[in-house]
Amino acid sequence: MKILFLVPPETLSLESSVPKALEGGKGYYPKLGLLYVAGWYERETGNRPTFIDCPAEKVNEQVLLERFRELDPDMVAMSIMTFNLLDAMYIAKVLRKEKPSLQICLGGPHVNLYPQETLNLPEIDYVVFGEGEPIFTRLAQALEQDGPESDKLASIKGLGWKRDGISTVNPSETELLDMDDLPFPARHLVDISQYNHIIGEGRQFFTIQATRGCPAACTFCDIRQTTFRCRSPESVIQEIEELVELGVDDLFFVDDTITINKKNLLEICDQIVKRGIKINYKISARVDTVNPEVIQALARSGCYRIHYGIESVTPRHLKYLQKGQTPEKVERACKLTRDAGIGFFAYMMIGIPHETKEEMFQTVDFAKRLKPDYAQFSICTPYPKTELYFQMMKEGIVTEDYWQGFAENPTPEFKIKFWSRDFTEKELRKIQDDCHARFYRSPSYIIKQIAKVRSWEDFTAKARMGTKILTSRLGV
Repeated sequence: MKILFLVPPETLSLESSVPKALEGGKGYYPKLGLLYVAGWYERETGNRPTFIDCPAEKVNEQVLLERFRELDPDMVAMSIMTFNLLDAMYIAKVLRKEKPSLQICLGGPHVNLYPQETLNLPEIDYVVFGEGEPIFTRLAQALEQDGPESDKLASIKGLGWKRDGISTVNPSETELLDMDDLPFPARHLVDISQYNHIIGEGRQFFTIQATRGCPAACTFCDIRQTTFRCRSPESVIQEIEELVELGVDDLFFVDDTITINKKNLLEICDQIVKRGIKINYKISARVDTVNPEVIQALARSGCYRIHYGIESVTPRHLKYLQKGQTPEKVERACKLTRDAGIGFFAYMMIGIPHETKEEMFQTVDFAKRLKPDYAQFSICTPYPKTELYFQMMKEGIVTEDYWQGFAENPTPEFKIKFWSRDFTEKELRKIQDDCHARFYRSPSYIIKQIAKVRSWEDFTAKARMGTKILTSRLGV
Protein backbone atom coordinates (compact mmCIF):
# COMPACT_ATOMS: atom_id res chain seq x y z
CA MET A 1 0.00 0.00 0.00
CA LYS A 2 1.37 3.37 -1.02
CA ILE A 3 0.56 6.06 1.53
CA LEU A 4 0.76 9.83 1.14
CA PHE A 5 0.77 11.94 4.29
CA LEU A 6 -0.57 15.30 3.23
CA VAL A 7 -0.83 18.80 4.64
CA PRO A 8 -3.39 20.38 2.27
CA PRO A 9 -3.04 23.80 0.62
CA GLU A 10 -4.50 26.63 2.69
CA THR A 11 -7.35 28.09 0.67
CA LEU A 12 -10.46 27.91 2.86
CA SER A 13 -9.04 28.04 6.40
CA LEU A 14 -11.16 29.73 9.06
CA GLU A 15 -9.97 33.02 10.54
CA SER A 16 -9.20 32.59 14.22
CA SER A 17 -9.16 35.02 17.13
CA VAL A 18 -5.90 36.30 15.68
CA PRO A 19 -6.27 37.87 12.21
CA LYS A 20 -5.09 35.80 9.24
CA ALA A 21 -2.76 38.58 8.16
CA LEU A 22 -0.86 38.22 11.43
CA GLU A 23 -0.97 34.41 11.63
CA GLY A 24 0.30 34.12 8.08
CA GLY A 25 3.33 36.28 8.66
CA LYS A 26 5.17 34.14 11.18
CA GLY A 27 6.59 31.43 8.96
CA TYR A 28 5.94 27.70 8.65
CA TYR A 29 5.96 25.16 11.47
CA PRO A 30 6.48 21.44 10.75
CA LYS A 31 3.37 19.29 11.29
CA LEU A 32 5.00 17.28 14.04
CA GLY A 33 1.93 15.17 14.86
CA LEU A 34 1.63 13.86 11.31
CA LEU A 35 5.39 13.27 11.14
CA TYR A 36 5.08 11.14 14.29
CA VAL A 37 2.34 9.06 12.65
CA ALA A 38 4.50 8.65 9.55
CA GLY A 39 7.48 7.65 11.69
CA TRP A 40 5.51 4.99 13.57
CA TYR A 41 4.09 3.60 10.33
CA GLU A 42 7.52 3.40 8.73
CA ARG A 43 9.11 1.73 11.76
CA GLU A 44 6.40 -0.90 12.15
CA THR A 45 5.91 -1.79 8.48
CA GLY A 46 9.26 -1.09 6.86
CA ASN A 47 7.41 0.82 4.14
CA ARG A 48 8.51 4.34 3.23
CA PRO A 49 5.55 6.71 2.83
CA THR A 50 5.55 10.06 1.07
CA PHE A 51 4.99 13.40 2.84
CA ILE A 52 3.86 16.61 1.14
CA ASP A 53 3.47 19.78 3.21
CA CYS A 54 1.74 22.07 0.73
CA PRO A 55 1.89 25.40 2.63
CA ALA A 56 5.55 25.04 3.57
CA GLU A 57 6.55 23.77 0.12
CA LYS A 58 4.32 26.39 -1.54
CA VAL A 59 2.52 23.64 -3.43
CA ASN A 60 -0.77 24.78 -4.93
CA GLU A 61 -3.61 22.58 -6.15
CA GLN A 62 -2.23 22.22 -9.66
CA VAL A 63 1.25 21.23 -8.52
CA LEU A 64 -0.22 18.84 -5.96
CA LEU A 65 -2.25 17.11 -8.64
CA GLU A 66 0.86 16.66 -10.78
CA ARG A 67 2.75 15.09 -7.89
CA PHE A 68 -0.28 13.00 -6.93
CA ARG A 69 -0.42 11.50 -10.42
CA GLU A 70 3.27 10.65 -10.27
CA LEU A 71 3.00 9.04 -6.82
CA ASP A 72 -0.34 7.30 -7.44
CA PRO A 73 -0.94 6.56 -3.71
CA ASP A 74 -3.54 4.11 -2.44
CA MET A 75 -4.33 6.20 0.63
CA VAL A 76 -4.03 9.84 1.65
CA ALA A 77 -3.81 10.61 5.38
CA MET A 78 -4.31 14.10 6.79
CA SER A 79 -4.23 15.48 10.34
CA ILE A 80 -6.69 18.32 10.73
CA MET A 81 -7.73 21.00 13.15
CA THR A 82 -11.16 22.56 12.96
CA PHE A 83 -9.56 25.58 11.27
CA ASN A 84 -8.45 23.62 8.21
CA LEU A 85 -11.30 21.11 7.96
CA LEU A 86 -12.59 22.91 4.86
CA ASP A 87 -9.15 22.69 3.23
CA ALA A 88 -9.02 18.96 3.90
CA MET A 89 -12.54 18.35 2.58
CA TYR A 90 -11.90 20.35 -0.57
CA ILE A 91 -8.64 18.59 -1.45
CA ALA A 92 -10.16 15.20 -0.60
CA LYS A 93 -12.85 15.86 -3.20
CA VAL A 94 -10.27 16.95 -5.78
CA LEU A 95 -8.08 13.87 -5.23
CA ARG A 96 -11.01 11.46 -5.16
CA LYS A 97 -12.15 12.84 -8.51
CA GLU A 98 -8.66 12.22 -9.87
CA LYS A 99 -8.58 8.66 -8.49
CA PRO A 100 -11.98 7.21 -7.49
CA SER A 101 -10.42 4.21 -5.71
CA LEU A 102 -8.34 6.44 -3.41
CA GLN A 103 -8.87 5.84 0.31
CA ILE A 104 -8.87 8.91 2.56
CA CYS A 105 -8.16 8.91 6.29
CA LEU A 106 -8.43 11.89 8.64
CA GLY A 107 -7.06 12.27 12.15
CA GLY A 108 -6.00 15.08 14.44
CA PRO A 109 -7.63 17.44 16.96
CA HIS A 110 -10.87 18.00 15.04
CA VAL A 111 -11.44 14.27 14.58
CA ASN A 112 -10.76 13.70 18.28
CA LEU A 113 -13.68 16.01 19.03
CA TYR A 114 -16.02 14.90 16.25
CA PRO A 115 -15.13 11.36 15.04
CA GLN A 116 -18.64 10.36 13.95
CA GLU A 117 -19.43 13.68 12.33
CA THR A 118 -16.14 13.65 10.40
CA LEU A 119 -16.62 10.10 9.20
CA ASN A 120 -20.09 11.01 7.93
CA LEU A 121 -18.66 13.65 5.59
CA PRO A 122 -18.34 12.86 1.86
CA GLU A 123 -15.05 11.40 0.58
CA ILE A 124 -13.91 10.23 4.04
CA ASP A 125 -13.31 6.49 4.41
CA TYR A 126 -11.56 6.33 7.79
CA VAL A 127 -11.06 8.44 10.89
CA VAL A 128 -8.44 7.92 13.59
CA PHE A 129 -9.03 9.50 16.99
CA GLY A 130 -6.86 9.55 20.09
CA GLU A 131 -3.12 9.01 19.82
CA GLY A 132 -2.99 8.17 16.16
CA GLU A 133 0.50 6.70 15.75
CA PRO A 134 -0.33 3.02 16.45
CA ILE A 135 -3.97 3.26 15.38
CA PHE A 136 -3.21 4.42 11.85
CA THR A 137 -0.57 1.73 11.42
CA ARG A 138 -2.99 -0.97 12.60
CA LEU A 139 -5.47 0.28 10.01
CA ALA A 140 -2.90 0.14 7.20
CA GLN A 141 -1.79 -3.35 8.23
CA ALA A 142 -5.36 -4.63 8.49
CA LEU A 143 -6.15 -3.44 4.98
CA GLU A 144 -3.23 -5.47 3.61
CA GLN A 145 -4.10 -8.69 5.44
CA ASP A 146 -6.31 -11.50 4.21
CA GLY A 147 -9.61 -12.26 5.90
CA PRO A 148 -12.95 -10.52 6.52
CA GLU A 149 -12.31 -6.79 6.51
CA SER A 150 -15.07 -5.94 9.01
CA ASP A 151 -13.60 -8.29 11.63
CA LYS A 152 -10.13 -6.79 11.26
CA LEU A 153 -11.32 -3.19 11.44
CA ALA A 154 -13.76 -3.79 14.30
CA SER A 155 -10.90 -4.82 16.58
CA ILE A 156 -8.99 -1.53 16.21
CA LYS A 157 -9.81 0.89 19.02
CA GLY A 158 -9.83 4.55 18.05
CA LEU A 159 -10.87 3.81 14.47
CA GLY A 160 -13.95 4.70 12.46
CA TRP A 161 -14.67 3.41 8.98
CA LYS A 162 -17.34 3.59 6.33
CA ARG A 163 -18.57 0.88 3.97
CA ASP A 164 -21.50 1.04 1.59
CA GLY A 165 -22.68 4.25 3.20
CA ILE A 166 -22.71 2.77 6.72
CA SER A 167 -20.44 4.39 9.30
CA THR A 168 -18.95 2.46 12.22
CA VAL A 169 -17.02 4.13 15.03
CA ASN A 170 -15.17 1.81 17.40
CA PRO A 171 -14.62 2.52 21.11
CA SER A 172 -11.75 4.85 22.01
CA GLU A 173 -8.31 3.57 22.90
CA THR A 174 -7.96 4.25 26.63
CA GLU A 175 -4.36 3.14 27.07
CA LEU A 176 -1.97 6.05 26.64
CA LEU A 177 1.35 5.65 24.87
CA ASP A 178 4.63 5.45 26.72
CA MET A 179 6.36 8.53 25.32
CA ASP A 180 9.65 6.68 24.97
CA ASP A 181 7.97 4.13 22.69
CA LEU A 182 7.52 6.83 20.07
CA PRO A 183 9.99 6.89 17.18
CA PHE A 184 11.45 10.25 16.31
CA PRO A 185 9.25 12.16 13.84
CA ALA A 186 9.94 11.18 10.22
CA ARG A 187 11.86 14.36 9.41
CA HIS A 188 13.73 12.56 6.64
CA LEU A 189 10.50 12.69 4.62
CA VAL A 190 10.59 16.50 4.43
CA ASP A 191 13.08 19.18 3.48
CA ILE A 192 13.81 20.83 6.82
CA SER A 193 15.03 24.02 5.12
CA GLN A 194 11.44 24.91 4.17
CA TYR A 195 10.52 25.57 7.81
CA ASN A 196 11.23 28.93 9.36
CA HIS A 197 10.06 31.48 11.88
CA ILE A 198 10.84 35.15 11.42
CA ILE A 199 11.35 35.93 15.10
CA GLY A 200 13.72 33.04 15.77
CA GLU A 201 17.35 33.17 16.88
CA GLY A 202 19.03 30.76 14.50
CA ARG A 203 19.47 29.98 10.82
CA GLN A 204 17.52 26.71 10.66
CA PHE A 205 14.32 26.19 12.63
CA PHE A 206 12.48 23.02 13.61
CA THR A 207 10.22 21.71 16.37
CA ILE A 208 10.48 19.03 19.03
CA GLN A 209 8.16 17.58 21.69
CA ALA A 210 9.24 16.34 25.11
CA THR A 211 5.85 16.01 26.85
CA ARG A 212 2.15 15.56 26.17
CA GLY A 213 -0.86 16.73 28.15
CA CYS A 214 -1.46 19.50 30.67
CA PRO A 215 -3.04 19.29 34.15
CA ALA A 216 -4.09 22.96 34.19
CA ALA A 217 -7.79 23.87 34.09
CA CYS A 218 -7.88 26.81 31.66
CA THR A 219 -11.43 26.75 30.32
CA PHE A 220 -10.55 27.97 26.81
CA CYS A 221 -8.11 25.11 26.15
CA ASP A 222 -9.05 21.82 24.49
CA ILE A 223 -6.45 19.80 26.44
CA ARG A 224 -7.32 21.09 29.93
CA GLN A 225 -6.71 18.60 32.73
CA THR A 226 -5.28 15.91 30.45
CA THR A 227 -2.74 13.35 31.64
CA PHE A 228 0.76 14.80 31.62
CA ARG A 229 3.54 12.50 30.37
CA CYS A 230 7.26 12.99 29.73
CA ARG A 231 9.86 11.48 27.48
CA SER A 232 13.07 10.55 29.22
CA PRO A 233 15.80 13.21 29.15
CA GLU A 234 18.06 10.71 27.31
CA SER A 235 15.56 10.39 24.46
CA VAL A 236 15.10 14.15 24.16
CA ILE A 237 18.84 14.82 24.16
CA GLN A 238 19.42 12.16 21.51
CA GLU A 239 16.84 13.81 19.27
CA ILE A 240 18.33 17.27 19.83
CA GLU A 241 21.76 15.94 18.85
CA GLU A 242 20.33 14.43 15.66
CA LEU A 243 18.67 17.73 14.81
CA VAL A 244 21.90 19.65 15.36
CA GLU A 245 23.66 17.21 13.01
CA LEU A 246 21.02 18.10 10.40
CA GLY A 247 21.93 21.76 10.73
CA VAL A 248 19.14 22.82 13.07
CA ASP A 249 20.20 25.56 15.49
CA ASP A 250 16.79 26.94 16.52
CA LEU A 251 14.23 24.69 18.23
CA PHE A 252 10.73 25.25 19.53
CA PHE A 253 9.46 22.79 22.12
CA VAL A 254 5.79 22.53 21.13
CA ASP A 255 4.84 21.13 24.55
CA ASP A 256 1.94 23.00 26.11
CA THR A 257 3.69 23.27 29.49
CA ILE A 258 7.10 21.61 29.51
CA THR A 259 7.85 23.07 32.95
CA ILE A 260 5.32 20.86 34.77
CA ASN A 261 7.98 18.24 35.55
CA LYS A 262 10.86 20.37 36.73
CA LYS A 263 13.17 17.45 37.49
CA ASN A 264 12.90 16.16 33.94
CA LEU A 265 13.39 19.59 32.41
CA LEU A 266 16.40 20.36 34.63
CA GLU A 267 18.07 17.12 33.52
CA ILE A 268 17.51 18.03 29.86
CA CYS A 269 19.05 21.46 30.46
CA ASP A 270 22.01 19.98 32.35
CA GLN A 271 22.73 17.46 29.58
CA ILE A 272 22.65 20.17 26.91
CA VAL A 273 25.33 22.03 28.86
CA LYS A 274 27.44 18.97 29.79
CA ARG A 275 27.50 17.68 26.22
CA GLY A 276 28.32 21.09 24.80
CA ILE A 277 25.28 21.08 22.49
CA LYS A 278 24.99 24.42 20.72
CA ILE A 279 21.30 25.10 20.28
CA ASN A 280 18.92 28.03 20.62
CA TYR A 281 15.43 27.10 21.75
CA LYS A 282 12.15 28.42 23.07
CA ILE A 283 9.42 26.87 25.20
CA SER A 284 5.91 27.51 26.50
CA ALA A 285 5.22 27.66 30.24
CA ARG A 286 2.77 28.73 32.90
CA VAL A 287 3.97 31.51 35.17
CA ASP A 288 3.30 29.36 38.24
CA THR A 289 5.57 26.54 37.02
CA VAL A 290 8.87 28.41 36.90
CA ASN A 291 11.28 29.28 39.70
CA PRO A 292 14.84 30.70 39.87
CA GLU A 293 16.44 27.25 39.49
CA VAL A 294 14.44 26.41 36.36
CA ILE A 295 14.94 29.83 34.79
CA GLN A 296 18.69 29.78 35.36
CA ALA A 297 18.97 26.26 33.92
CA LEU A 298 17.01 27.31 30.84
CA ALA A 299 19.22 30.35 30.36
CA ARG A 300 22.45 28.31 30.63
CA SER A 301 21.30 25.73 28.11
CA GLY A 302 20.26 28.07 25.30
CA CYS A 303 16.63 29.01 25.94
CA TYR A 304 16.11 32.43 24.43
CA ARG A 305 12.35 32.88 24.79
CA ILE A 306 9.47 31.62 26.94
CA HIS A 307 5.87 31.87 25.77
CA TYR A 308 3.62 32.72 28.72
CA GLY A 309 -0.17 32.56 28.65
CA ILE A 310 -0.97 35.65 30.73
CA GLU A 311 -4.44 36.49 29.37
CA SER A 312 -5.59 39.33 31.65
CA VAL A 313 -4.63 41.66 34.47
CA THR A 314 -8.10 41.51 36.01
CA PRO A 315 -8.40 38.86 38.77
CA ARG A 316 -12.10 38.20 38.17
CA HIS A 317 -11.44 37.40 34.51
CA LEU A 318 -8.55 35.11 35.42
CA LYS A 319 -10.91 33.34 37.80
CA TYR A 320 -13.60 33.09 35.10
CA LEU A 321 -11.05 31.43 32.80
CA GLN A 322 -9.80 29.19 35.65
CA LYS A 323 -6.22 30.24 34.96
CA GLY A 324 -5.09 29.50 38.51
CA GLN A 325 -2.73 32.49 38.54
CA THR A 326 -2.61 36.08 39.74
CA PRO A 327 -1.10 39.28 38.31
CA GLU A 328 1.49 39.09 41.08
CA LYS A 329 2.61 35.62 39.94
CA VAL A 330 2.80 36.91 36.40
CA GLU A 331 5.00 39.85 37.38
CA ARG A 332 7.28 37.60 39.43
CA ALA A 333 7.78 35.07 36.62
CA CYS A 334 8.34 37.74 33.98
CA LYS A 335 10.91 39.55 36.13
CA LEU A 336 12.76 36.27 36.79
CA THR A 337 12.80 35.58 33.08
CA ARG A 338 13.89 39.06 32.06
CA ASP A 339 16.63 39.23 34.74
CA ALA A 340 18.06 35.92 33.50
CA GLY A 341 18.43 37.34 30.00
CA ILE A 342 15.63 35.25 28.50
CA GLY A 343 13.05 36.99 26.35
CA PHE A 344 9.37 36.22 26.61
CA PHE A 345 6.21 36.31 24.51
CA ALA A 346 3.06 37.45 26.33
CA TYR A 347 -0.21 35.92 25.15
CA MET A 348 -3.03 38.22 26.21
CA MET A 349 -6.77 37.95 25.77
CA ILE A 350 -9.50 40.54 25.33
CA GLY A 351 -13.26 40.27 24.99
CA ILE A 352 -13.62 37.88 27.93
CA PRO A 353 -17.29 37.57 28.90
CA HIS A 354 -18.35 40.53 31.08
CA GLU A 355 -15.10 42.43 30.35
CA THR A 356 -15.31 46.17 29.73
CA LYS A 357 -13.35 48.10 27.12
CA GLU A 358 -11.51 49.89 29.91
CA GLU A 359 -10.40 46.54 31.36
CA MET A 360 -9.13 45.43 27.95
CA PHE A 361 -6.88 48.48 27.72
CA GLN A 362 -5.74 47.90 31.32
CA THR A 363 -4.50 44.52 30.10
CA VAL A 364 -2.50 46.30 27.38
CA ASP A 365 -0.98 48.63 29.97
CA PHE A 366 -0.10 45.60 32.09
CA ALA A 367 1.58 43.94 29.12
CA LYS A 368 3.65 47.07 28.52
CA ARG A 369 4.78 47.10 32.17
CA LEU A 370 5.90 43.48 31.90
CA LYS A 371 8.22 44.44 28.98
CA PRO A 372 7.93 41.30 26.86
CA ASP A 373 9.70 40.96 23.53
CA TYR A 374 6.35 40.39 21.85
CA ALA A 375 2.71 40.41 22.86
CA GLN A 376 -0.35 39.02 21.12
CA PHE A 377 -3.89 40.13 21.93
CA SER A 378 -6.38 37.47 20.87
CA ILE A 379 -10.14 37.78 21.18
CA CYS A 380 -11.67 35.39 23.69
CA THR A 381 -13.35 32.75 21.56
CA PRO A 382 -15.27 29.66 22.72
CA TYR A 383 -13.75 26.89 20.62
CA PRO A 384 -15.35 23.47 20.07
CA LYS A 385 -16.21 21.44 23.16
CA THR A 386 -14.05 23.53 25.50
CA GLU A 387 -15.24 24.22 29.02
CA LEU A 388 -15.52 27.90 28.07
CA TYR A 389 -17.89 26.98 25.24
CA PHE A 390 -20.13 24.98 27.57
CA GLN A 391 -20.01 27.71 30.23
CA MET A 392 -21.02 30.40 27.73
CA MET A 393 -23.84 28.19 26.47
CA LYS A 394 -25.01 27.70 30.07
CA GLU A 395 -25.01 31.48 30.60
CA GLY A 396 -26.95 31.99 27.39
CA ILE A 397 -24.12 33.98 25.78
CA VAL A 398 -23.69 31.31 23.12
CA THR A 399 -27.24 30.70 21.94
CA GLU A 400 -26.70 27.61 19.80
CA ASP A 401 -24.28 24.73 19.45
CA TYR A 402 -22.91 26.21 16.26
CA TRP A 403 -19.67 24.22 16.29
CA GLN A 404 -21.74 21.04 16.18
CA GLY A 405 -23.51 22.42 13.13
CA PHE A 406 -20.20 23.15 11.44
CA ALA A 407 -18.84 19.67 12.25
CA GLU A 408 -21.91 18.10 10.64
CA ASN A 409 -22.03 20.42 7.64
CA PRO A 410 -18.79 22.37 7.08
CA THR A 411 -19.33 25.08 4.48
CA PRO A 412 -17.10 27.96 3.30
CA GLU A 413 -19.77 30.42 4.48
CA PHE A 414 -19.08 29.52 8.13
CA LYS A 415 -17.54 32.28 10.23
CA ILE A 416 -16.13 31.98 13.73
CA LYS A 417 -18.15 33.97 16.27
CA PHE A 418 -16.92 35.64 19.43
CA TRP A 419 -20.36 35.60 21.11
CA SER A 420 -20.16 38.80 23.10
CA ARG A 421 -23.25 40.43 24.63
CA ASP A 422 -21.50 43.77 24.90
CA PHE A 423 -19.55 44.19 21.66
CA THR A 424 -20.06 43.41 17.99
CA GLU A 425 -17.37 41.52 16.08
CA LYS A 426 -16.42 44.73 14.30
CA GLU A 427 -16.01 46.52 17.63
CA LEU A 428 -13.88 43.70 19.06
CA ARG A 429 -11.65 43.64 15.99
CA LYS A 430 -11.21 47.41 16.26
CA ILE A 431 -10.29 47.11 19.94
CA GLN A 432 -7.87 44.30 19.06
CA ASP A 433 -6.15 46.56 16.51
CA ASP A 434 -5.99 49.33 19.09
CA CYS A 435 -4.43 46.95 21.62
CA HIS A 436 -1.69 45.89 19.22
CA ALA A 437 -1.07 49.49 18.21
CA ARG A 438 -0.84 50.68 21.82
CA PHE A 439 1.72 48.00 22.58
CA TYR A 440 3.88 48.02 19.45
CA ARG A 441 3.85 51.76 18.79
CA SER A 442 5.26 52.51 22.20
CA PRO A 443 8.50 54.51 21.69
CA SER A 444 10.26 52.52 24.42
CA TYR A 445 9.34 49.26 22.72
CA ILE A 446 10.54 50.44 19.30
CA ILE A 447 13.87 51.64 20.72
CA LYS A 448 14.32 48.33 22.55
CA GLN A 449 13.75 46.32 19.37
CA ILE A 450 16.08 48.47 17.27
CA ALA A 451 18.81 47.95 19.88
CA LYS A 452 18.41 44.17 19.57
CA VAL A 453 18.65 43.98 15.75
CA ARG A 454 21.49 41.64 14.79
CA SER A 455 21.57 42.12 11.01
CA TRP A 456 19.79 43.72 8.07
CA GLU A 457 17.92 40.44 7.50
CA ASP A 458 16.81 40.46 11.13
CA PHE A 459 15.65 44.06 10.80
CA THR A 460 13.65 43.47 7.62
CA ALA A 461 12.03 40.30 9.02
CA LYS A 462 10.90 42.06 12.18
CA ALA A 463 9.79 45.09 10.19
CA ARG A 464 7.58 42.85 8.03
CA MET A 465 6.02 41.28 11.09
CA GLY A 466 5.48 44.65 12.73
CA THR A 467 3.77 45.95 9.60
CA LYS A 468 1.46 42.94 9.56
CA ILE A 469 0.56 43.48 13.21
CA LEU A 470 -0.19 47.16 12.83
CA THR A 471 -2.05 46.90 9.52
CA SER A 472 -3.67 43.48 9.88
CA ARG A 473 -7.25 44.73 9.56
CA LEU A 474 -6.42 47.01 6.65
CA GLY A 475 -5.75 44.07 4.33
CA VAL A 476 -2.19 45.24 3.65
